[in-house]
Amino acid sequence: MSWSSKRRTTYLLFFLSFFLMVAVFSYYFFIYEAPTCTDGILNQDEQEIDCGGVCPKICHFEAIEPIILWTRFFEVKKGIYNVVAMVENPNLGVEAFDVPYAFKIYDENNVLLAERFGKTYIPPRGMVPVFERTIITREKQPGRSPAFEFLEQPVWLKILEEKPVLTVFGKEVSEKDGATKLEATIRNDTVRTIKGIKVTGVITNKDGNAIAVSQTEIRQLVKNASEVVTFTWPGLLEAGADRIEIITVIEE
Repeated sequence: MSWSSKRRTTYLLFFLSFFLMVAVFSYYFFIYEAPTCTDGILNQDEQEIDCGGVCPKICHFEAIEPIILWTRFFEVKKGIYNVVAMVENPNLGVEAFDVPYAFKIYDENNVLLAERFGKTYIPPRGMVPVFERTIITREKQPGRSPAFEFLEQPVWLKILEEKPVLTVFGKEVSEKDGATKLEATIRNDTVRTIKGIKVTGVITNKDGNAIAVSQTEIRQLVKNASEVVTFTWPGLLEAGADRIEIITVIEE
């Protein structure tokens, strides 16, 4: 090969290398998208599309469906009821946000009297009371426990950090002036402020059936602080209070 041919070959290789570098640069900076857990593609070490492996979402076959332990309605006054469903998450280390649900109340002839829709947070490995207030049945009497169902499968996410644990003490039930009152103290022994605390009081009889349930919220509880929560119900507990349970759920 002559010297001029070698020079042309060298120039050609140089320009080809230059254009190849430009093409690679353009691809990676303008076209290429790194794998993510929301790209709708089975990549990385995902077990299914956008779940499992490095993704925070776990695949449906890895999780057990939440368990509905019981449902109850409680009369506030004639034709107005509060309803509650006690739900258990049997999965360890995963939680679900904004899970849609429905309550339905029927009469003794299985005629629908009222329904209520909402969304709930399901904490990791624990129980969560799903509570709805003031459901109106137009003075018609419910005939059985309310029906409760989740309208979609929960999207289970791995928890990034353990939820703080609140201390509950001083639980006391009293009956006076034709009403029942439950008081308890919630204390934050952690080193940070905790926000979005739902507190549910549950009173059960000797047969283990819930005879009174109510719910309140603590917007925030600073470190080393305590707050007294109070639940009241009209009337006396005819069945008698055998067990008091205070359930705290931190949603933030």
